Amino acid sequence: MPSDTFSHTAIVSATPASIYSALQQADTWKGIGPIDNVWDATHEGDRLVSFKWSAHAVGKSWEGTARRGSDQVADEMTLDLDSSEIAGTIAVTLLPDGNSTALTVKLSARSKGLVAGMFWGVVTDALRKGMPAQVEAFGKQF
Repeated sequence: MPSDTFSHTAIVSATPASIYSALQQADTWKGIGPIDNVWDATHEGDRLVSFKWSAHAVGKSWEGTARRGSDQVADEMTLDLDSSEIAGTIAVTLLPDGNSTALTVKLSARSKGLVAGMFWGVVTDALRKGMPAQVEAFGKQF
């Protein structure tokens, strides 16, 4: 199955700790990668564990799940994404940069289904072109 990886870094005027804290709320993830909407978040204490998400593409709403990855440090958070058409990961890395934070979002996506496979070029073009603006907007919420 075809796959691609995309990355963008935004400079954010917030501390890594405050951004990491905000990443524990599922709503924070709206608008990044394929995630248009989120619901059914689960937490362990104050750590986000999983949520359901949807994306709108080719005139249809597609649903999937996001599960926290194996990240163990407070300067990175990874979500493993799964849906009927696309799977992958979103990793957010936070590095102090003076009075700001360099927030890097890396999206790795792979085709799983027939529709995504047939239109993978269109899917990757949309993800590639959308990633910089998505990450900049994502960073502004902090």
